[in-house]
Amino acid sequence: MTEGKHGDGQMAIGMIGEMRRQTIKRFQAPIDSLRLSISVSSFSSTLRRSPIDYDGDLAILHCLPPKQSYTIIDQLHLHQNASMAEHNLSTMTKPLNFYISSLQTCISVDHLHQLHAQILNSYFSNSVFLLTRLAHAYLKFGCPTVGQRFIISIIKNPPLFLWNETIKCYARKGCYRESIDLYYDMLRSGYKPNAFTFTFVLPACAGLKSVADGRRVHDDVLLFGCECNEFVITALIDLYGKCGELGVARQLFDEMPVKKTASCNALMAGLVLADKFDGALSLFNEMNNLGIKGDTMTMVSVLQSCASLGALQQGRWAHDHIIRTRMGINLYLGAALINMYARCGSIEEARQVFDKTPRKDIVTWTAIICGYGMHGLAHFSESLFLQMISNGLRPDAVTFVGVLTGFSHNGLVEKGWCYFHKMRDEFGVKPALEHYSCMVDMLGRAGQLKQAEELIRKMYVKPDSKIWGGLLNACKIHKNFKMAERVVPEILKLDPTNAGWHVLMANIYATSGKWDQVAKMRRNMKEKKLEKQPGWSLIEVTGQIHTFLAFDQSHKMSKEIYKYLEDIKEKMRVEGYVPELDVVFEKVDEETKEEMLFYHSERLAIAFGILSTSNGDVLRVMKNLRVCVDCHNVIKFISRIAYREIVVRDAKRFHHFKDGVCSCGDYW
Repeated sequence: MTEGKHGDGQMAIGMIGEMRRQTIKRFQAPIDSLRLSISVSSFSSTLRRSPIDYDGDLAILHCLPPKQSYTIIDQLHLHQNASMAEHNLSTMTKPLNFYISSLQTCISVDHLHQLHAQILNSYFSNSVFLLTRLAHAYLKFGCPTVGQRFIISIIKNPPLFLWNETIKCYARKGCYRESIDLYYDMLRSGYKPNAFTFTFVLPACAGLKSVADGRRVHDDVLLFGCECNEFVITALIDLYGKCGELGVARQLFDEMPVKKTASCNALMAGLVLADKFDGALSLFNEMNNLGIKGDTMTMVSVLQSCASLGALQQGRWAHDHIIRTRMGINLYLGAALINMYARCGSIEEARQVFDKTPRKDIVTWTAIICGYGMHGLAHFSESLFLQMISNGLRPDAVTFVGVLTGFSHNGLVEKGWCYFHKMRDEFGVKPALEHYSCMVDMLGRAGQLKQAEELIRKMYVKPDSKIWGGLLNACKIHKNFKMAERVVPEILKLDPTNAGWHVLMANIYATSGKWDQVAKMRRNMKEKKLEKQPGWSLIEVTGQIHTFLAFDQSHKMSKEIYKYLEDIKEKMRVEGYVPELDVVFEKVDEETKEEMLFYHSERLAIAFGILSTSNGDVLRVMKNLRVCVDCHNVIKFISRIAYREIVVRDAKRFHHFKDGVCSCGDYW
């Protein structure tokens, strides 16, 4: 090479190096300006490159939008042969095993970019085997777009393994649509999927909750003869369970010749997701009968089911099972135990689990903070929140829901506003629907209806029917039917088929004596064929769940239950009980109203509990609706007369009744 040519070459290298530095500098700008400032053509202006240029171009791939990174990868591989003559022979004579070993021990994406550049300058730059290993290394570092580019334009006839791994990488990164579309591209390219392919693409269908894609892939499972593979069937059960197709999921499960823990977990998770908690617990019993050992995932689903049913005794049995089987309690299982005890009404046991947890992360702290919040123990909730921060952990969105819930149940409006602003300003947590719901509920309970409405109308996110419903419920408590008339249309635009809103508005009219409007609301319900959700209450006795409806006489002990309530009524009258007839929203005489009140579902459940348990046993009742004022008063009387502690979990919060007093302080 002559001196002039050598000088020109050095100048070209210097120019390219400067161009690379300027490009990297531009990548530090915001993404919008980045998309405008990047000129892909700058990377194709010189086809003859030095090794350092490959390294530089590859180092910025992760900053580029996908289409531009594709272009650069294609150009680097397309033009690598043109520059090989100028490369130092020492970079080209390393053996294949060197690159394979280097890829296996690669510790970072930056290191991988360097290896990629070296491979481009080697004799093995066209080796399908080595390029497949290189692409797989990118996938291990979570770069599916780069892996896909190797498949589409760099490796000729890439192996099925690489297709599978790229589909899996997309799915695990939450890019479900891309994972599914790549699967379809694979089929169009003439590849025959195997069992691994299906176990990677089916979770993507489940993540997207796309029954249509799932059924199409299911057809391919049958077409390519993988319907007997237990891992594929388990993935199908998981898919249909998460998509709400429990009938199909159960059929696939029942047809499995050999059932294992993974398939049971998949079906159980689907049952929990569909609120089929009894079914989930029945499946767990079925597993035990079949001798199938559960794992931590199994027990999380079991504990979630117990929590939702308020089944404390079954939850305790599940906890004992975890201990007996020496199952390691990881962070998520520990949090599930805390949540179970808290939601089943035993916040003391929840705290014991928390205190015994050796290593606590944000999930553990949040579980106990939310537990105290739902029990209305705001001082404990706040104290733990501050302790968590002092331990160096940052609260997340769920943590703040727990704290705000506690403040709401205690009417601590000023503290609620303080933490609502602190959440955003100090911890960078953007308010979501759940936080606004807590604030609206808090303001509504405190009688600050105007402020609650203003907050809703100024929200950063679009309010849903539950947030408007919280304000509507406050209108009922404070008998503000004029505001209610403004709120109802907002709710019905979002949730027109929910009979509960019509019933609530009719009750608001009833409290104001507007019976003509009550009749109109009920007539609208009838015309639209909307049915009111029945109120029910659950109580667990000796591990069995008993369900009661208002005026329920289907229970085998109904005769004894009704007699007990008649007897306790007389004792209550002696103690000074006066029925709250205003909570009966029917235009009937007072005697009928009193009768309608006294056989509400929670009273039947409590009576059954007293008759079926030993003196001194704590009764725990779960109710799907908000407890009415009269029932609240009655339970206070019963707790004193029967010398029982009674814990009631209604749709809003926990009430702990003891010696004639409720923990809510009559504020709920």
